[in-house]
Amino acid sequence: MAEDTKSGTAGKGLLTQAEKDQAVKAARRNDLRLLIGVLFVIYGVIVTLVGIVDPAADVAKTGGIAINLWTGIIMLIVGVLFLVWNFARPLAAEDIIASAEASAAKAQVQHEGSKK
Repeated sequence: MAEDTKSGTAGKGLLTQAEKDQAVKAARRNDLRLLIGVLFVIYGVIVTLVGIVDPAADVAKTGGIAINLWTGIIMLIVGVLFLVWNFARPLAAEDIIASAEASAAKAQVQHEGSKK
């Protein structure tokens, strides 16, 4: 740690601007809200189409409710809400960069420790 303060880095500047941009893109692309939203929309479309194409399939089992149609619509709504949440409030770039720099600093310390 004393070496970092002497050189003036102190954990800052470990990543280039391109690496920072790549970290932000990767973190936003792999956001769990995006994955959940996309999966709910895909499955919602499939289940809704099944409910539209064959509405009488499970009506006898569910007491007269078109369960595939209603479940598909609800899944679509939930998926769209997750996607809106993801795009309306994306992960803060500052938080992502700080985490990436902390990880890089930790990896550098571990790498230097393994050399000794």
